[in-house]
Amino acid sequence: NVFGWEAPASWLQSINPLFIITLAPVFGWLWVWLDKRKKEPSLPLKFGLGLVLLGVGFLVIAWGATYTVEGQLVSPAWLVSTYFLHTCGELCLSPVGLSSITKLSPPKFVGQMMGTWFMGAALGNLIAGLVAGYIEALPVAQIFSTVAMIVIASGFVFLLLSRPIKGLMGGVN
Repeated sequence: NVFGWEAPASWLQSINPLFIITLAPVFGWLWVWLDKRKKEPSLPLKFGLGLVLLGVGFLVIAWGATYTVEGQLVSPAWLVSTYFLHTCGELCLSPVGLSSITKLSPPKFVGQMMGTWFMGAALGNLIAGLVAGYIEALPVAQIFSTVAMIVIASGFVFLLLSRPIKGLMGGVN
């Protein structure tokens, strides 16, 4: 309910695209601004940051899930906050990843490598669905916090390995 008017729950599905549309120019500006000051993070560092933000978003939704009781509603602010963090993480990873594919791939294989990037996303969704089938009996908060820990740990691994990975990139920024 917003000031006595009931907004349909399905409207929450438009929050993520709205965040992407509004935040993409902000992130684009941020990367250019940092680059002009010679402080732009490397591609692997952006990947790690994106994963950490994704994990923190799952921590937020796990925290919100602890307030759910059978039949009791919780504020949609938990979901909106999660979408915000996930969108920020996505904007650190997705456009940066696509850019890195075009920069790092041999010219003859750019199309194939772009396809491989999207195939990786599809396989990730498939694996996530299969894993979800095994853990659906767990409490919701535990599912989200487990996912959060795995993603945050992956992000920190990327952050720790960002310098050696950058060295393997042959000067590509």
